[in-house]
Amino acid sequence: MTSGRGRCGVAKAVIKVDGRQDPLVVRLDGPKRTFHLQTDPIRTKLCAELDPLNEDLLEIAATVFAADSAVKRGGETRQRMGQGWHRSFDFRIPVRNPTFWNRKEVMQALVDAVSFLTDDHLSFTFSQKAECTALEPFLDFAPDGAAFDAEEVILFSGGLDSFAGALEALSTSSKKVILLTHRSAQKAISRQVKLGEYLAHRFEGRVLHIHVLARRVGQEASDSSQRSRSFLFAALGQLVAKSFGAQRLSFYENGVISHNLPISSQVVGTMATRTTHPLSIRKLNALMKHLGPDHVSIENQYCWLTKRDVVERIAQHNGTAQIPISVSCTSIREQTTLHTHCGACSQCLDRRFALLAAGLGSSDFATDYATDVLYDPRYNLQSRTIAVEWTRHALSLCTGDQRAFLMAFGTEFARIADGHPEQSKQSVLDQSVAMHMRHGKNVEQVLEGVLRERPRDILHGKLSGTSLVALIIGQQRDGLDPSLTAPPAVETQMPETKPEDEVDLVLNPEDPLRVVFANEDGSPVVNIRGLCVLTGPPAIVPTDLKPTFLEDLITLRSPSDYRYVASGTLAARQSKPKSTIRQQVKRCRHIISESYKLLHGEELASDRFIQTRSPQGYRLAPSIVLIDEES
Repeated sequence: MTSGRGRCGVAKAVIKVDGRQDPLVVRLDGPKRTFHLQTDPIRTKLCAELDPLNEDLLEIAATVFAADSAVKRGGETRQRMGQGWHRSFDFRIPVRNPTFWNRKEVMQALVDAVSFLTDDHLSFTFSQKAECTALEPFLDFAPDGAAFDAEEVILFSGGLDSFAGALEALSTSSKKVILLTHRSAQKAISRQVKLGEYLAHRFEGRVLHIHVLARRVGQEASDSSQRSRSFLFAALGQLVAKSFGAQRLSFYENGVISHNLPISSQVVGTMATRTTHPLSIRKLNALMKHLGPDHVSIENQYCWLTKRDVVERIAQHNGTAQIPISVSCTSIREQTTLHTHCGACSQCLDRRFALLAAGLGSSDFATDYATDVLYDPRYNLQSRTIAVEWTRHALSLCTGDQRAFLMAFGTEFARIADGHPEQSKQSVLDQSVAMHMRHGKNVEQVLEGVLRERPRDILHGKLSGTSLVALIIGQQRDGLDPSLTAPPAVETQMPETKPEDEVDLVLNPEDPLRVVFANEDGSPVVNIRGLCVLTGPPAIVPTDLKPTFLEDLITLRSPSDYRYVASGTLAARQSKPKSTIRQQVKRCRHIISESYKLLHGEELASDRFIQTRSPQGYRLAPSIVLIDEES
């Protein structure tokens, strides 16, 4: 089947990748294509030509997605992420309108959106695509001469959230809806089809389900994080919404997943996905605006709901029987007919806890999980680590303390607030903290239920020592990294706040930086609480300066007399030139400054963390507050 583009000189995108000798080549057309973008399901249902800029956008997004999945991030385990988790791509892409795409403001919007989604370093250059001699119109007119008159396009993955959104949209209105599904994983297709058929049958004449195949040709993806997937999905949605005249383009994703707060200091960089993050959607919309005044804005209709809130809407609209068909698991490759969920990834944890908290556990069979989320042994360290970190993180949110929330997630909150410019920061904070508190309470409720239902098994140690329940409630710690079950690091006493006192929205910019030094798989990690986490080279110099700082602190030196460490001494410790030390310090300051500016809206003085004096060298600022080390 042809793509409908007619006969063209086969266009190819060339992508230079740092660390690779040969560039990547992405071909969307021709007999030697490397990526299959099947748009025929769209064109056969339309009655108007596609907009060339939207075609360009879709092909740019497909090229980015192809490159994203072709280049592996980080190391073999998440403990070895560091700076290797970030990649650098230089894209050279042929398009129909290079003048438009090379415009400074368009290029800036594109880089801004995609780099935030992927957390990679990106650059683009666009060239003229060879003109096609059309063998046939790109669009085949519908046989009856009338296109489907859609009012909303829903990006439909077949998970609980998108199913709930489609079900609610159709149950609470008379609108016609297009379900747009991106087919990339073969094992998920049958379930996506079944859910679509259910909705089309129940709401006869009001549902059109379009499947678009977009996947690599000839080999599986090297990287499974696929953070650029939402760019491809949004580009597809924009094309379909504009072509069908729909006025709304919707993601339906619960806010806990969208915000995706880091569950521990080990989760850095792209491990914390931003696929439907509020700022991701804002940046994608900023890019879409350049396509013209008739562009369709993307919205996340479930941005303030927890997973439990979502599944309760499925029950409210009589869709409970379809819950077992939906798939939330991120480990698609490991799925089998018997086990549709791994039970080990954070999405499986989120799904199972939400359904149990909502009283819908019987609609989500425990046997569908390869590892029972609560009770089965977890045979590898990664599974145990995720279970403990995810659960402890959720329980830490139960208090609803806004100041504690900002202390722990200051930079993340600033990004969330930046994604909602139509609201005040206080309003965003109120909603975000309330939502995460509900999420924490849901997890707490499920674990309290376990204590009521199986007290003797827990008391007498009859549960597997590596099950989630045993690891969290405290039965055993066999085979787990001790740092995961140790009490959280104790911070220095915060000043008491009287109940009637008004707590500032953000921490005082003049407060000292509160710093945790840790070690992760032999590499330094510096956690500046409420601001950012430094890993890789930016964390090396402050870690090397810490022993001298501690000696001066313990011996009660005057802050003005805290000692500097010569750059030559630091260079000798690393067996690196002095220029490397300067670059490490520069990068460290840049990361902290960018995070500080995002949170407080102003520049951070360069001497607030690492101070420099020539020729003495470098020292940690005497004003910083060290928090007890994380093991």
